[in-house]
Amino acid sequence: MGVFRILAAPLLGLCLGFLQGCTSWQINELSSALPSAGPEVTLKKLEEIDPSDRDRAQYLLNRGTLKFYSGDLDGSRQDLEQAKAIMFSLDALSVSENFAALTTNETLRSYAGTPSEQVLVHAMLAQGYLFSGNLDGARVEMLQADVTMKRLGDGDSLGGQLASVRFLAGLIYELNGELDNAMISYRKAYEIIKARGTSVPEALATSLLNVSSRLNNDEEYDKYSSEFGRKAVLPKADEGEWIVYYHDGVVSNKKEARLSVFEPKLKTLISVVMPDYPPSRYYPRHLSIKLQNSHQQMRTEVIELIEARAREDLADNNAKAMAAATLRAVAKFQMVKEAQKSGGDLGGLLANIAGVLSEQADVRSWNMLPSSIQVARLVAPLNAPLQIPGKNIELPALNEIGAAPKKTRRYGVASANSLNSQVLSYPPQKRPEPVEGQPNEQ
Repeated sequence: MGVFRILAAPLLGLCLGFLQGCTSWQINELSSALPSAGPEVTLKKLEEIDPSDRDRAQYLLNRGTLKFYSGDLDGSRQDLEQAKAIMFSLDALSVSENFAALTTNETLRSYAGTPSEQVLVHAMLAQGYLFSGNLDGARVEMLQADVTMKRLGDGDSLGGQLASVRFLAGLIYELNGELDNAMISYRKAYEIIKARGTSVPEALATSLLNVSSRLNNDEEYDKYSSEFGRKAVLPKADEGEWIVYYHDGVVSNKKEARLSVFEPKLKTLISVVMPDYPPSRYYPRHLSIKLQNSHQQMRTEVIELIEARAREDLADNNAKAMAAATLRAVAKFQMVKEAQKSGGDLGGLLANIAGVLSEQADVRSWNMLPSSIQVARLVAPLNAPLQIPGKNIELPALNEIGAAPKKTRRYGVASANSLNSQVLSYPPQKRPEPVEGQPNEQ
């Protein structure tokens, strides 16, 4: 009976881990098939899954994303709000979950999201509010995003600091006529991009130039004008601006990697299992946009490479995860030794099998996010519809959709993705019907 008492905990963990792993496997499979299946079909299959409470946040994040892409903005906000509430309630994990994670595997801990995911949930919610016409709701989410990024900020670390979210905050403040706050947010987006050593997209450069010019901040304006090699191009009385968002691709799934680590106290190699991302083969595709009766085309540019953020978050947590995995491996190694003493070779064999199979890497993630977030910004005559050739869609001219909120300036915001022909817009309007079978932008 002694050997069975020793094996009870890992065998129970094995059963629980198998059930959880099945859910993770199902969601990962759906994520991998999403580019070909599309959001609507994937959503139906996802809703057939009944996740455990531990996986509820991950499930809701992904379901809310699919609903957003499918145009169900109310449903998307409900899911993402629930996910956000779960994620931010997990600062103090239960003792039982901590014990199970430390002794069996990390999948027995409730999913709380990575730093980037904790920030991106605010951005997705803000866009849901924006494209529903609720600018105040979008503004509140950006205030919350600022609090979250400040909480996650740690010295010189860029963990949880997203230029795309700062840019979105700047846009929402600008739409609301708050130019000082908009400038602060655009500036922070610029600083994050510079700290990462990546290029500043034209949409952000335009925002920095235009807003610093409107604020009469000559010193800062001259700095950006010199760096970008151009002047601000402010809309004339018969012009407005379009800001276009594009979500391209689907971020990679985590994989499980088994490593051998030398344990000096035991003087032997032990096997540990860690989550890992495969090398990224993603190459951004861009969305082309143009104005009616104009031969000039503009393309969206990457402002956030989610593929890179996901890998940074994993790397930042690697030391902590490795330490926990090593402690579990040592405990299971010692369990095998005890089982051998009480149950002989058979007991040792069974304990070893239970230990190996119960050790699972936590490969959960918000894996239906795009591989990249892209933006474009252009001045447009008020009477010129915006065309998206790759989607065969045309959005009405700014003077037809009531785009304008503050001080006679007129703005339009559009959002498209590479997975279907859905296009969302602010101010909200009846969404245009895509042409059947129209291919996605290449």
